[in-house]
Amino acid sequence: MRSWELIEKLRESKRSVFSIADIAKLSGKDGDYVKLLLHRLTEKGSLVRVEKNKYSLPDLNPLSVASSLTFPCYISFISAYSYYGLTSQIPSTISVVSLRQKKPVPYHGYEIRFIKFSRRRFFGYTREYVEGRTAFIAEPEKAILDSLLLPRYCPISETFSALKEAKLNHEKLLGYVERLNSRIAAKRLGYLLEAANIDLYGSLKNFIGRNYELLNPLKPPTNRRNVKWKIIVNEALE
Repeated sequence: MRSWELIEKLRESKRSVFSIADIAKLSGKDGDYVKLLLHRLTEKGSLVRVEKNKYSLPDLNPLSVASSLTFPCYISFISAYSYYGLTSQIPSTISVVSLRQKKPVPYHGYEIRFIKFSRRRFFGYTREYVEGRTAFIAEPEKAILDSLLLPRYCPISETFSALKEAKLNHEKLLGYVERLNSRIAAKRLGYLLEAANIDLYGSLKNFIGRNYELLNPLKPPTNRRNVKWKIIVNEALE
């Protein structure tokens, strides 16, 4: 198979990342020949080496590449907000939720960062097609909960803005709160919803408990407290 024929086969595929074994199967050649071929194609710029033994075409959307580097995984946090048009920010980091720890991967000016979740909290994502390629992306409701669970990966202010902009399915959101089973994420959510004039207190009150929690765990505490949600309000939302 000629080089251009292989590239055409890769372009016809819906996949974004190919292993050496994938390319050997497509080309019908053995591993040593494929390694030499891949070296030549990357030198020419016809392929990009994303990480060891994994390659992509050079002009693919980074979201589709990011969600193809491990399985299963999905794009979440501010990266999902950006995909859904819920933030004006253009993040330089693509946040990927996965079931295992993995080192960051640089790709086309982005850093693809992997955030390990337990299997119990790994849900709420959907298959999308980004410029014709498969990508797995958190639903807006789950992206918001992920961000409230781990605000170090997405500013509280961005989550509040996304929450106001998104057309959230409240039934789905509350179902995901139950599945996530995180008291602090539920309390932060309730506080932000109320600030956005959305009242789901009746459905979230069982998560509140007696202890106060920081709205933003990355900032020092203040004396300002919200008694209803048991939240230490240490960040202004507007």
